[in-house]
Amino acid sequence: MMTELILVEGVSDVQLISYYLQNVYGWKHEKENMLGIEPLDEHEHIESLSKNGNQVVLCGVGGNGKFAHFVEQHRVNYMVVEKDISSFMVVTDRDEASDAKIKNQINDVLKQISVESNLWKENAIQDSFGQAKSIYTYLLIIPENEKGALERVIINALNDIPEETVLIQEVEQFIETLKVGVVPDLNQINNANKATVGTFFSVRHPKKAMRSFGVFISKIAWSKSASLNQLFLPFQCLGEEKILED
Repeated sequence: MMTELILVEGVSDVQLISYYLQNVYGWKHEKENMLGIEPLDEHEHIESLSKNGNQVVLCGVGGNGKFAHFVEQHRVNYMVVEKDISSFMVVTDRDEASDAKIKNQINDVLKQISVESNLWKENAIQDSFGQAKSIYTYLLIIPENEKGALERVIINALNDIPEETVLIQEVEQFIETLKVGVVPDLNQINNANKATVGTFFSVRHPKKAMRSFGVFISKIAWSKSASLNQLFLPFQCLGEEKILED
């Protein structure tokens, strides 16, 4: 039995990854998590998934820049040593930072383990009784090869899905027309991407335009997106033996 801990930035990340794991890899929603992690405020979001006796604990830490606070408040460094955790994964936005900078920021927060970007790493550690154990770690930075955040991943995925391509491209063009003179804030890449995603879902499902992001997530056939399938390929190893690169 494996317990795998994943930290992501916010509730939108939790909702997309949870829905993807359930519908692509067959994980099922679970009410309780084996690690006993509960949200400490309204910004944190915790979901648990299970498959074949294994469990994934998916934690939204409360937003960008909140990883260190979450790790400290939930005693994650203690947990990875003393609890029966087989892997620890971090999913974070690239924004405009380099892989090296993001990796260093995450590793500065961790003690007994460390992460590498875009590959599984085996960490050999000891618990408080001196017993040897291994924890596999993975740092997934999104999007993979361009500036931005989760919204850019969603836009790329929608462009891959035939029945969504025309609308998302029309919305992108519309947002582009607003940048000069109308809404100058849209010249900031993350603002433009957020506006694009929000407009797309509002037009795609106008009757649900005032609903939460989680409602929209369930309306898209994400498994048809080649770019999202490639980006989320590391999730295939959850509940399975990890494949280490040489």
